[in-house]
Amino acid sequence: MNAPVDVREHVTQSSMDEMFERAWALVPVLRARAVETESIRRIPDETMADLDRLGLFAAFSPPSFGGLGGDMHQFGNMVRVLAHGCASTAWVWGFLVGHNVALLQNTPHLLAGRPFVAAGASAGVQGNPAVTATPVEGGWRVTGTWKFVSGIMNSDYALLVTLQDNGAEPPTPLGLVVAVTDGDIDDVWYFSGMKGTGSNTFHLNDVFVPESQRWGVWGVEQLHPPIPDSNMNVSIVRLFDAVLTAATVGIVEAALDDFKNRVLTRTIGYGQGPQREHREAWARYSDAVVRTRTARLLWDDLLNTISEPVRTGIANTPEQGALVRLEASRVATLSREALNVIADGSGSSVHHESDPLQRGIRDIETIKSHATLHWDHAAVTSGSLLLGLADQVDPLIIG
Repeated sequence: MNAPVDVREHVTQSSMDEMFERAWALVPVLRARAVETESIRRIPDETMADLDRLGLFAAFSPPSFGGLGGDMHQFGNMVRVLAHGCASTAWVWGFLVGHNVALLQNTPHLLAGRPFVAAGASAGVQGNPAVTATPVEGGWRVTGTWKFVSGIMNSDYALLVTLQDNGAEPPTPLGLVVAVTDGDIDDVWYFSGMKGTGSNTFHLNDVFVPESQRWGVWGVEQLHPPIPDSNMNVSIVRLFDAVLTAATVGIVEAALDDFKNRVLTRTIGYGQGPQREHREAWARYSDAVVRTRTARLLWDDLLNTISEPVRTGIANTPEQGALVRLEASRVATLSREALNVIADGSGSSVHHESDPLQRGIRDIETIKSHATLHWDHAAVTSGSLLLGLADQVDPLIIG
């Protein structure tokens, strides 16, 4: 984990249009490295260097910190573009950029004047309540375990949600930033999909964390107001909605492009001739097109809803939050359905380990299993709110 180079001048002399041109140009490189990325189960150092060198990390920092001030709509679309090449890379890029916003807002001194540093994050208290932060003079002594810290293998810092020990009173959530070198990484990320995210488990054992490394977290007031010239002032929950769904849309869009080329060039075995002459292939391609477009259009609406409060300063209503929750879950399932249509018409060779389609299938299955995309929970909590029957608004709805 190396500190990023200072690319401020390189970024500020560019535009967001140029950033997207660079991202599209990087897609075939990411695709070529995807097998290696899965093999080493983290983002290759060469990819991290490329993303940094091209200014794609720093572009979403506000101008006051040397960035371009990219907004949420551009952010979501950047994740989508990168997912055309490698979903794991897009996922890690998205979360590292989003986590950097939290650093800029609450612990800017950790960036030492740079627009970006890499920080993984985990709300580990949800999966494992055995984390404690005991107040001491000048900070806390922290012990605990945090699961699913995406990107920690490529990070210098970790943003952790802990529980402050309040003695006889109930514990309260507390967000702290620690150097990755202060803890231990448990290499457990042996998953069938999204292998390159390196979403491993992180441990701290009685580590002192100073008061200056506290950050605001979901459900807890921010320590500092949002940065005036930032267009990325959103909650971590809405960040999840944007990153996870953008990755699924990018995966299926890339698969659709590949499927078109496959239909036009493939010869089916056992004397069945060119696939382009099979009418059922034309119909299957049409089915895949409309399913992919449906996922994309729903995702566009989701992203517009998330982006609107940042642009206008007017917070989404709970009803809008409920729709975002429903749309996020449905985008993931729609993307999977489109991918299944493509896979069923592509033949057995696409299940070779080197083929992008089989990787896309595994990646989408893993993404849609994320707790924030769980359809059953989203449908129940959102439906009860939209019907006016909810006793309490679910935190994943209000973000």
